[in-house]
Amino acid sequence: MMTERLPVLSRIRLTLSLLLLGPASAGAGLTGPANYWECILHGMEDVKNDPVAREVMKICLSDFPDGFSVEEPLEGTPTECILKHGEDVSSALAAQQIHIACNVLYSRP
Repeated sequence: MMTERLPVLSRIRLTLSLLLLGPASAGAGLTGPANYWECILHGMEDVKNDPVAREVMKICLSDFPDGFSVEEPLEGTPTECILKHGEDVSSALAAQQIHIACNVLYSRP
């Protein structure tokens, strides 16, 4: 019984943290996501299945409907980013989104 509730509770915590902390910390200039791709990186860590990954994508799109572009690439490489954020991901969709986000955020034009 307790093991059945844990995944649901984890999903609820993830959704609530993205909803409550994402836009507030980004707007305050803190360490929260500043655009859709950063939201994807923050939200997809530890995601174990595709339905949760889809929910993270919906939340990020809701929080950053116009935030697909990135003005300046971040310091580091796409490979470093993928290794850091994709290490504990089991979902193929989450892994794909992390791969795209890392390439968008860390690639030099």
